[in-house]
Amino acid sequence: MSRFPSPWLRLLLALLVAVLLTVSVREWWPPQPPAPSTVPAHTPKVSQQVRTPYLDNWDQVPLQDMAGQAARFPGQVWLEGPTHRRLIALTFDDGPGEDTPALLDVLARHKARATFFWLGQNLAGRKALAQRALADGHTLGNHTWDHPDMVDTDEAYWWDEQLGRTQALYRDMLGLEPRLMRPPYGHISDAQIARLQQKGMQVILWSLDTQDWNRNRMLFGRHNIERGLQDFVHEEAIVLMHDAGGKRGKTVAAVDALIPWLRAGGYELVTVDQLLGIQPYRQAKP
Repeated sequence: MSRFPSPWLRLLLALLVAVLLTVSVREWWPPQPPAPSTVPAHTPKVSQQVRTPYLDNWDQVPLQDMAGQAARFPGQVWLEGPTHRRLIALTFDDGPGEDTPALLDVLARHKARATFFWLGQNLAGRKALAQRALADGHTLGNHTWDHPDMVDTDEAYWWDEQLGRTQALYRDMLGLEPRLMRPPYGHISDAQIARLQQKGMQVILWSLDTQDWNRNRMLFGRHNIERGLQDFVHEEAIVLMHDAGGKRGKTVAAVDALIPWLRAGGYELVTVDQLLGIQPYRQAKP
């Protein structure tokens, strides 16, 4: 009996290897930059929505709930920009942290601007870093003091101890107060949205979650973060990423690769306030 496979078996094995190689190359080879949109740039969007999938068992806010709040509070709650201009806003939560300086270096090298939703407890003691981010043209927003789920808490907590405390730190440190806030986990009640509207603050959610909060822990995290954006990129997207809350080196590396890819597709990187045409700060009273 021959020790070698039959010709038919060898052919089958060769076909299987070819298929696996094709799938692997297709998965790992960088996709082409996004093609130009067929929708005129200033055509209004019918609705705002999250384009990335809902993840079961991660306690995410149901995507229809986020879209519903944007519909109930137009101009106050934002998931994405209102039209189809070739703009995109990269946003980073939970900082500043140990990877924030490297991220600022990457953005500076590419001459790109972004929006940072920072935690008061992480901002404290980092005045020079905050001044650098402002000087580089980035926008700074409020992400609460220490990242609680604010829903079902009273105003003495969610405002006085969380958002208001962080506003005071921004005011004392930089002489300004952010008008943009992002609720931790994207979880916020309609009553809180209405109260923030009275205080002159707007709620910024997202339309594209790169899931870097999970993928930074993966073996091929940088690649997965890149694909998380590339597979769902769209005009006037607000992109959720993170510069702290864990090791974010793979996010930094992904941003370094994504900026040229986005620009090759005709995208301009802007801050959230530029995307929406709103004021980012209220100047602190002397």
